[in-house]
Amino acid sequence: MVGKIIDMFRREDTAVDPVCGMTVNKKSPGGGTYEFEGTTYYFCGRGCRLEFEEDPRGYLSGEKHVEM
Repeated sequence: MVGKIIDMFRREDTAVDPVCGMTVNKKSPGGGTYEFEGTTYYFCGRGCRLEFEEDPRGYLSGEKHVEM
């Protein structure tokens, strides 16, 4: 039970990078953030953020992705 509660709090502090799928700490995302259509996205590194900025709809739709 305690583990589930801890996981719940961890999920609030993390996000999934929409380009590579890595888990990112929202408080200190290595690649920064980018806002698109009212939603803030978090990135593991600068490269993923720059890729996303070029075609956010492509990544959000699943048409584009990066193999890691």
